[in-house]
Amino acid sequence: MSDVYYEAQPKQLQFHKATADEVLYGGAAGGGKSFAILWDAVGFCLAYEKAHVAIFRRKFPELEKSIILEFLDKVPNYLYEYNKKEHRAYFTNGSILEFNHCEHDSHVFDYQSAQYDRIYFDELTHFSNFAYTYLMTRCRTVKKGITPQIKSGTNPGNVGHEWVKKRFVDGVIPNKVTEKKDKATDLTYTVQYIPAKIYDNPKLLDADPGYIARLKKLPTEQRKALLEGDWNVFEGQFFREWDEKVHVCQPFKIPKWWVKFRSIDWGFAKPTVVLWYAVSPEGRVYVYRELERTRIPDTQLVKEMKEYSKGETYAYTVADPSLWSINQYERGESIALRLMYMGIPLMKADNNRIAGWNVIHSYLEHSENKKPRLQVFSTCYRLIETLPGLVHDQKNPEDVDTNGDDHAADSLRYGLMTRPHLSKRPFVKPPAQSFESIMNRSLEERKLRGYVGYL
Repeated sequence: MSDVYYEAQPKQLQFHKATADEVLYGGAAGGGKSFAILWDAVGFCLAYEKAHVAIFRRKFPELEKSIILEFLDKVPNYLYEYNKKEHRAYFTNGSILEFNHCEHDSHVFDYQSAQYDRIYFDELTHFSNFAYTYLMTRCRTVKKGITPQIKSGTNPGNVGHEWVKKRFVDGVIPNKVTEKKDKATDLTYTVQYIPAKIYDNPKLLDADPGYIARLKKLPTEQRKALLEGDWNVFEGQFFREWDEKVHVCQPFKIPKWWVKFRSIDWGFAKPTVVLWYAVSPEGRVYVYRELERTRIPDTQLVKEMKEYSKGETYAYTVADPSLWSINQYERGESIALRLMYMGIPLMKADNNRIAGWNVIHSYLEHSENKKPRLQVFSTCYRLIETLPGLVHDQKNPEDVDTNGDDHAADSLRYGLMTRPHLSKRPFVKPPAQSFESIMNRSLEERKLRGYVGYL
């Protein structure tokens, strides 16, 4: 082991000094992200007694082969004792560094009672927004002198590309602390994006001068993301037709006579997503309302659905076929049956995933002379955020990678697979009028108003 354990490059030093609530380091490959995360965490543990810190990576094998391996190889072992079973390093000053993984969204609840002074995410775009925002709630402290902070590193692409881009890159001046507001909660927070490229890591270039040449040989999208750190393209995007400028519209008052319906994607540990739809006379479908809840009982879901639906009439509500399972309650009563008992009539969704995704593709299709058949109100934040971020499954390219935040997309798939009917303006019978008043109208007006018997 070298006598010099770590010497920060200028960009890495900027990451260490960052003061925002949430910090993102990286963009391109080779910028020294993982190394910066590891040593920032180690430095924090050494600087504060009895600090509790966690580094997250989505899969444990990835964590073990990168962060943990680097930690055991580079950090002097007289500073800590490592418990291989717990994946924890216990420092001599009482600080603890955990190496955690969260492969599936439901795994976040393994950390429900945890409390960390600082949290790190290595390869943040491998995580769903749901996992990130839940684990954020575990970052809290009562220790004097410590300000909770979340620091991450990543490249563009993968299942979290879209939400990471919106949270850290869009509307943010690189390297500057920027205040943002969460549209769903109306809460403010600060972010700091520190872009870094391979050229910002001369040590790697000196050690491996052929690395840039190998990056240049990659396909266009991979090359732009990994070599140039370009967030405007990413490989594997499933719904490439999506364009927020085209598919998102401002809310408007929907005519009462338009056909309306709802869809439900069920979850408990994972989010439940309910979407509300209205169909125009031209056949355009508007998603005008959404409800996302996690770990709430079905009684609470029904209560909120009814509150959201006051004064409206629906042709039907289509739901996740898993709700009809009779194995979820000991008494053999399905969730679907319980919802129907509570006043939410349901029809079982068509769960053909490939066909469903193709239907969404067709609704998103547009051109200069053709508007898409799907419009989403700008208030449906989760659908707008998660749909464009879905990627192809590596084993089945025709399907969506279910490690992404696909809950709103599944609800949309159930809804559009019902082949919603066009809305037809109801016939309104002309008011009764005297013969004299009718005959005083012009012939054209009499035809227009339907008084064909008085020509």
